[in-house]
Amino acid sequence: MLEGGYLRIATIGGTAVRLHWTLPLGALAFSRGRILPFFWLGFFLVVLIHELGHALVVWSLRHRVVAIDITGFGGMCRWRGNPTPLHRSAIAWGGVAAQGILLGATWLALLHVGRLTQAWQLQLASVFTSTNLWLIVINLLPIPPLDGSEAWRLLPRLLSGGGRGDPSRRPPPPPRHRVPPRPGQPGSPGQPRGWGQAPPPGWGPRPGAPPGRGGGGQSGGPR
Repeated sequence: MLEGGYLRIATIGGTAVRLHWTLPLGALAFSRGRILPFFWLGFFLVVLIHELGHALVVWSLRHRVVAIDITGFGGMCRWRGNPTPLHRSAIAWGGVAAQGILLGATWLALLHVGRLTQAWQLQLASVFTSTNLWLIVINLLPIPPLDGSEAWRLLPRLLSGGGRGDPSRRPPPPPRHRVPPRPGQPGSPGQPRGWGQAPPPGWGPRPGAPPGRGGGGQSGGPR
């Protein structure tokens, strides 16, 4: 049963995987209107792997994945947490990184297998290589809501040293403790400040001042 245009097909790690009704339209558009069932299956797998790449990074950074949605024109990994800007950039790279792994694995498999002869093999190889590569390029465009709008922000942070550690996650510096004075020094316990020191020139009572007035080393400035 559709809920908001989505059909729930599986649960991965407690996260719902849902398909949108536009998925067949997107697969048909990328296959140029041709009826290619295995190409459509491969298109679905590419988008799913892309969103799982996002989800793996979200889980590794200890945030929560809410749902993985697959639509005809891409997908969405819905998640919650309190991410830093560095986390957002890393999560954005997770999708295209997963696609890159799929692309490399497919090329290695093709080198090992050699020439393909079956129609289903050609369809899957086409979507896992050329279509997959096009999707990577499109996703890395620095335009919201594409992944490139967040992904490319990671490079300036790494070049400026931001990749060495997240400032918001660093522990606060230890408090500075004042070294107590040694016995006999001014300010030591049981000894008033300035005791034992000669007053500066000009301090002290005026000549002829009555007793009890004036002030010693704790009086104001020279008169």
